[in-house]
Amino acid sequence: MRVLVVSDVAEEALYSPAVGQVAAGVEAVLSCGDLPFPYLEFILTMLGVPLLYVAGNHDRPTFTADGRVVTRPEGGTSIDGRAVRLRTSGDRTLLVAGLGGSMSYSGSPNQYTEGEMVRRAARLAPRLVLNRLRHGRALDILVTHAAPMGIHDGEDLCHRGFVALRRLICAARPRYAFHGHVHPSYGRDQSPVRIGETLVMSVWGHRVVDVEVAG
Repeated sequence: MRVLVVSDVAEEALYSPAVGQVAAGVEAVLSCGDLPFPYLEFILTMLGVPLLYVAGNHDRPTFTADGRVVTRPEGGTSIDGRAVRLRTSGDRTLLVAGLGGSMSYSGSPNQYTEGEMVRRAARLAPRLVLNRLRHGRALDILVTHAAPMGIHDGEDLCHRGFVALRRLICAARPRYAFHGHVHPSYGRDQSPVRIGETLVMSVWGHRVVDVEVAG
């Protein structure tokens, strides 16, 4: 199954009719956060596939020209703090969970302490156990905004990774973990890294990934 993963920066190639060429064959869009809602809505409309997203630390409600408050991308599905099942074209089931936000550094929305992220991750446990009983595995893809501790993360508090995310990856053993938040200009190595069975990928802009889906 081919997925388009986006995060942090709106790219001209995706905010134009060229998105159909860049994302040819994509069956789902996964957003790791910090992207304008109209940008995500444009991609969703042009591709006509499901959009699953989490919130980034800079995501805030916005106001339209007529004064309406917009709190989410229209037509998308928030997986922030949730685990969902997505059907593929081959009639297989893709198990996806998400945890948005960054380490708390200013007290703004979508920022969490380590303890808060531990509790958020723990609330996924019942669904992941049910997934393992029903499907023989807990999770296929974990979508987060922040990085796991020690993988692609920064030394400053804002960009420090979460131990809770690393522990969740080790426990749930998804095939893939996608995150954003860490910009290439920070000088951190952004190459994909394996934690056990999981390929952890940092996304800045976009990645098109052919993911393996269990039968």
